[in-house]
Amino acid sequence: MTKSKAETYLGFCIRSRKLVFGTDEITRQKKGVFLVLADEALGESSFKDVKKASETLKCPLLLVEKDVLGALLHRIGVKAIAIKDKNLAEALLKEAENEPQFKLYSGGNN
Repeated sequence: MTKSKAETYLGFCIRSRKLVFGTDEITRQKKGVFLVLADEALGESSFKDVKKASETLKCPLLLVEKDVLGALLHRIGVKAIAIKDKNLAEALLKEAENEPQFKLYSGGNN
């Protein structure tokens, strides 16, 4: 089975330690985040927290189809992540335009 480009980019983020896992960790970030991804299965209050963090950090927020984010990361319980590498974030955003499982929620100002 071949990997999608999005899965490959996320793998690069994990290996380079440029990925923040979870709503709590995302909301603790003060700067250096270039993209936030949230699974549609994320709870309502957690989604509000992630959305607010995305606005505060002035970065785009991508919604991912229900339970797809964990599958892409090979970590089933993951519902929200933040990418701290500008080039990988831009590459993932560009790839998301062609992938139906991604929806741009907000654009950010980064």
